[in-house]
Amino acid sequence: MINREFSGFIKNLMPRVQKKVDLDSPVSMWREMDRLGGFPEKTTVVIFRTTGCSWYNFSSCSMCGYFNDISPDVGIENLYHQIDHVVSSLDTEALKVFTSGSFLDPLEFPLSAREYFFSSIKGKVERLLVESRTEYIRKSNLEDLPLDAMKVRVAIGLESASDSIIINSINKGSSFSKYVAAAEILKDLGVELRTYLLFKPPFLSEKQAIDDMLYSIKKAQPYSKDVSVNPMNIQSNTYVEYLWKRGLYKLPRLWSLARILIESENSGVDVVSYPTGGNKERGVHNDNPDPQLLQLIYESSLNQNFEDLKNYYAESDRSLYERTIELESLNLLQADYDKMIRKDGSFIIN
Repeated sequence: MINREFSGFIKNLMPRVQKKVDLDSPVSMWREMDRLGGFPEKTTVVIFRTTGCSWYNFSSCSMCGYFNDISPDVGIENLYHQIDHVVSSLDTEALKVFTSGSFLDPLEFPLSAREYFFSSIKGKVERLLVESRTEYIRKSNLEDLPLDAMKVRVAIGLESASDSIIINSINKGSSFSKYVAAAEILKDLGVELRTYLLFKPPFLSEKQAIDDMLYSIKKAQPYSKDVSVNPMNIQSNTYVEYLWKRGLYKLPRLWSLARILIESENSGVDVVSYPTGGNKERGVHNDNPDPQLLQLIYESSLNQNFEDLKNYYAESDRSLYERTIELESLNLLQADYDKMIRKDGSFIIN
């Protein structure tokens, strides 16, 4: 079920002209810390360049700008070259794989390329995470997963356990029941699940967004090895960027993200957050920059030890933040009024 008017508006924001790119190289590749093995370790991350997400062909999610990195010209040989590029520089035992859609989509990442990828990393990787939409998580489509050679975890972007939010705020083209069905298939196959949740999609107050995350963590807990809370970041040519530029969307605060982690400590599942663009204009941030709080969020997520974060949270003066989100929750329009009103006092209208 979708909101067709909402989907159509999002589709119209997408760029019509594709930029020239190197088809034989991934979009990006880097190393970061994660805990796929249940402990902090250096992890390689790669984003393969593909023809794009199947959902992109219809519309897109309201916050997702990964279509900016796709190319319709990517072919099977290009994917082989991208795989070779990754394997030649692979120096960690943990690997996370992303595309601009779903690694398990056989149209986006053909089975022959998938087979070549799995055979190329055997003996080099012990822990692998790949991402997919729910529709590709079928037993017949997972038969080639190298479960005998490495521990495999599949990440699903649930975003919210509320179907109303999925339809009217995120435009995911999915549902909680589809997530549960996919999770049960993974469980039967012995494949771990990481659940991605989106913190503060459009049209929610900060208080509503916090409540949605706590509710969604509880609902995802029975199915997930871990839950990753992803606070909103502003990506180009997206519906969220359209709102944000006009002052009609305000990014979440780090205080709120910290609260979610603290209150989820005993939820029965590891809850992590590695904010993209934290403390920057297009990422999660407090009204005043707080590098220490951001670092504590990273560290507590990696170590699953929240004592330092709890102490910092308890000892800090959060009175202005708490009053502000209470007042914001009373507003019908969840706007960024500082951004909406120019310095000269006039409203942004274009």
